[in-house]
Amino acid sequence: MELALGGKVALVTGASRGIGLATASLLVEEGMRVVAISRTPIPEDLGASGVILDMEDPESAPRAVATCIAEFGQLDVVVNNVGSARIGTGFASESDEQWQEFWNLNFMSAVRISRCALPHLARTRGVIVNVSSINGDLPEAGIYSYSASKAAMNNMTVALAREIAPIGVRVVGVAPGPVSTPLWLGDYGAAAQASALGGGDPADVIAAAERAIPLGRFSTPAEIAASIAFLASPRAGSITGTTLRIDGGMTPTI
Repeated sequence: MELALGGKVALVTGASRGIGLATASLLVEEGMRVVAISRTPIPEDLGASGVILDMEDPESAPRAVATCIAEFGQLDVVVNNVGSARIGTGFASESDEQWQEFWNLNFMSAVRISRCALPHLARTRGVIVNVSSINGDLPEAGIYSYSASKAAMNNMTVALAREIAPIGVRVVGVAPGPVSTPLWLGDYGAAAQASALGGGDPADVIAAAERAIPLGRFSTPAEIAASIAFLASPRAGSITGTTLRIDGGMTPTI
């Protein structure tokens, strides 16, 4: 399917690895001009304009959007992907500082980018794609602050979509389950964290997670990126105010 994204401009946060990197790469393949935001350099062969910014800093949002406009003169798609997670031993283990950290990075970064981007998206009838998590609807002990930040993102997706639909801007989301990214499989990812807290060998943690997925495997970054690209494209022009679960059947809906 031709997604009709060629020539458009996208801003992707958290683009140096995982879902963000896969998304930036696919959007480039689809002919988009991409500004990839991350704390660390993006791969040199990505074909995107890499900008090193820390999205926990409130000043990074206007800088990111200004870069898009200065370089390309327009902005059509924003992918709010940046985020992080940390597994604790329970509610009392999550400090005020951790709650603030994940609220700021996982949620407020999306608020700030979206706010700065809206005037430009209104000119192009653009799209905001929020990368959430199934934990926004399925909170778990040990990741309270992460789950709450994603629930807030889901809430914003609905409310903002309703407000700005009359100006032709869509707001959609994706909610992945376990994905084969460093967030899950890296040296300091979820499997390693759970193992360090007494959950067994990391391989056992991963195997248990796979058993909880009806399809029996983690999603891939490329699969999440493909859904993001479709939702961002004119082919999904009537889809707004909803978040698509991509979790191998873990949370089926009727």
